Amino acid sequence: MTEKKRDYEVGHGKPPVGTRFKKGQSGNPGGRAKKTPPAVLVRTLNEQVVVTVKGRREKTTRREVVIVRLADKSAGADLPVPKMVTDMLKDIEKQAGLSTPL
Repeated sequence: MTEKKRDYEVGHGKPPVGTRFKKGQSGNPGGRAKKTPPAVLVRTLNEQVVVTVKGRREKTTRREVVIVRLADKSAGADLPVPKMVTDMLKDIEKQAGLSTPL
């Protein structure tokens, strides 16, 4: 093996210059993988359903039906539901970058 003359010591915490990160380069340029909801849940919530509202049939998604029912329950006496709805709204606002307090 040929040994090169170096003007620095290679060892623990001191990797060779050629294998070091370049200035301004991230060690993981792609970043951490985003957490995504299971595909089955997304597909199910995005399905079109027919609902009857005030005697009229309307096409809407399951996602909208769930939100409307939660909002209706939050107006009633069911105590955990309003907290759940406000927590969901806070999460949505945080993800959207909004900072409006409830």
